[in-house]
Amino acid sequence: MRLFPRFSPWSVVGRLSLSAVVGVLVGVLLARGAVSVVLALIPAGQPYVRGAVGTLAALLSVMVGFGLSGALSTRALPISRLGLTRAQARIRGGVAAGATAGLLIVPVGALMGLAGIYRGGLLGDSFGAGQLTAGLALVAALYGLLSGGVLGLLTLRARLAWRPALAGLLGFGAVGILAGAGLGAVGVPNLLSGGGWVLLAALAGVLALGQVVGDLLIAASIDAASDRGEQDRAHYGQVVATLLVLLLSLSGVWTVARTGVDFVQSRPSNPVPLAVPQRPNLSNSLGCRAPTDPLELAAWRVTTRDGRPDFSCGNTFLGFLHTPDLDPAFSDLPPTPHGGFDGLAAQMAAAKREVLFAVMEWDDDPGRGPGAVLAGGLAELYRRVRATPAAYSGGMTVRIALGNFPVAANLEWGPQVYAAARDLLAAGVPLSDPAHRWRVEVANYIGTFPHSHAKLLVTDGTDLTVMGFNVGPLHLPASPDGTHGGNVRDLAVRVRGPVAADGLNVFDDLWTRSRLLTCAPDVTADAVRRACQLGKSAQAAHPQGTDQLQIGVKGRERVFSLYRREGFRAADDALFGMIGASTQTIDLMHVSFSMGVRCNLALLNPGLCTFDDALPWMRALADAAGRGVQIRALLYEHGFLGLENRVGLAVLRRELERRGVADRLEARWYPGAVHAKTMLLDGRMLTVGSQNLHYSSWTPRGLNEYTLATTAPAAAAGYAREFAFFWDEAQPAELPGWLSGTDSEVD
Repeated sequence: MRLFPRFSPWSVVGRLSLSAVVGVLVGVLLARGAVSVVLALIPAGQPYVRGAVGTLAALLSVMVGFGLSGALSTRALPISRLGLTRAQARIRGGVAAGATAGLLIVPVGALMGLAGIYRGGLLGDSFGAGQLTAGLALVAALYGLLSGGVLGLLTLRARLAWRPALAGLLGFGAVGILAGAGLGAVGVPNLLSGGGWVLLAALAGVLALGQVVGDLLIAASIDAASDRGEQDRAHYGQVVATLLVLLLSLSGVWTVARTGVDFVQSRPSNPVPLAVPQRPNLSNSLGCRAPTDPLELAAWRVTTRDGRPDFSCGNTFLGFLHTPDLDPAFSDLPPTPHGGFDGLAAQMAAAKREVLFAVMEWDDDPGRGPGAVLAGGLAELYRRVRATPAAYSGGMTVRIALGNFPVAANLEWGPQVYAAARDLLAAGVPLSDPAHRWRVEVANYIGTFPHSHAKLLVTDGTDLTVMGFNVGPLHLPASPDGTHGGNVRDLAVRVRGPVAADGLNVFDDLWTRSRLLTCAPDVTADAVRRACQLGKSAQAAHPQGTDQLQIGVKGRERVFSLYRREGFRAADDALFGMIGASTQTIDLMHVSFSMGVRCNLALLNPGLCTFDDALPWMRALADAAGRGVQIRALLYEHGFLGLENRVGLAVLRRELERRGVADRLEARWYPGAVHAKTMLLDGRMLTVGSQNLHYSSWTPRGLNEYTLATTAPAAAAGYAREFAFFWDEAQPAELPGWLSGTDSEVD
């Protein structure tokens, strides 16, 4: 038994490093060149053809680069002991590396795309050092496992191929861990600020280190496995079979990707259009008239078209809910332990007839997460119902609608519906108590993409709260030891009045597109997954009559209910119209500021993404700047969303520069983590809700979203105070010159 390989490891380090650097340079140069050729040959009027062909060209270039790196690295491997010629060794090494890159490109790209779309999960809003490390380690380990295994099957007898596979997994995986930890420590913004050559150098360094460490271990494993020289070589039939399997696998990856897209874009089974609420037209019963304020009029024209009732007048603004909590710098109210979730729980506990709560995500964080806080509010409501049943003579209905949010860790759609039920039962909230006419229903949205991103709470048919935040621990104040909570900034707006009737109608639309969670009568918190299952479609009956409630005047303020889903895009049209009606200022605080999805390729070649790819809201902003409107944008800087925001900001800045109004836009990076979707127009129209300035929220087949817009003076003044505080704390959003199209940083 040999304790050391017959070759000298130090003698091959230089060759392996050189092969990695050459492969990276060739791959990147080919990709940039290929995309440039695509831009030159395919007219700008065919953006989707440009995007598809450009993406394919870039992917093939990456495969060629990895293949070249693999071919060159074979000089450092002890393959010659197996009787292979240098040409045979290079071909097999190149096939192993290039094919592996091809196999991994689609799933990795799909994972990143889903991360951007679903605003969470493995690579979402909290894209931090731990997730970077885990993600890069996983990708690197998979690459090492596949490339080592394929090389083993192409060179060694089948029963020995596990050795280079295991060696590749360990070697490349270890480098992935180091690279992830290093990137997390440096930070994506700092890396991007160095420009394209810094990115290229960092990529080359990581791949060179992976090539050295991974291939050294692979070389040692091949050396140990080839004791008998040519007798341990893979026979011809095994090589042919391996190549055929690789070919089928590469074809299969694209087939699976196409099938996955079809799965992701499946539709809700209920094709019924959005219902028109059956209430007397409040413009008649309450004397509502068409508004004269241009901003209100822009929203009013959209919300009342096609004969829909006018619910905008007679409302009152009740206040904001903040996550992680309000701050004395912009609020006179005292903070609470769980921020905005305490406000939601209090609203639930105060209900007299009905609680309707819809949210995309209910994180499984038993006992200490926001779900436990809300369950505590419902537990208090149940105690009140039992203690004073006469005050609840009509009974109480509680409905919780989850948005079918996918969990990337186990590739499962909507499992958080079980977390919601578990939190309720753990808090002592029964799903049914016929003696007190108490009924709790939990349901999960049927659609996958679009799933439901809307977030709202309606109580008693009169009080409406619309949020931007999910039920997740990242929105809680961070614990002193940093092990819980994330201090992610977000906002909710609370109103009372006729507009709640449309909020109830929106909830019903989500509810009838959901499946009910049916549980055994004696279900306990510990047995939810075993004793509960999603079954029949939910029905939108209201036993307490809240859907027929005649809501009187609650105030003198206008509030507009803005909903969007496939086939109904009032929110898109209203926001576009309000931006178009602005004349003075626009202050926005948003987690996203993106172009179309294919514009993510602008990181490879900025010319691939132009203003022709701008979403409607960005076109409206550019036109507003042309009219003299001053725009201030507080944006999220970090992670995958930060990359998309940089691309969007760069394109808008170039367009405003072309129009000669670049000074009308000032952008800053929010000082921390932000998840808000808020905008103040002309200092008097405020929008708060779930709709991001992101392609997932603006395409015809995009997510379900819900926003409230109001000209309540107290709402505008309170938001302006908060925005001013964070604006003063924020730093200018500087972009790398290579992305913005200049030689220097853009201020």
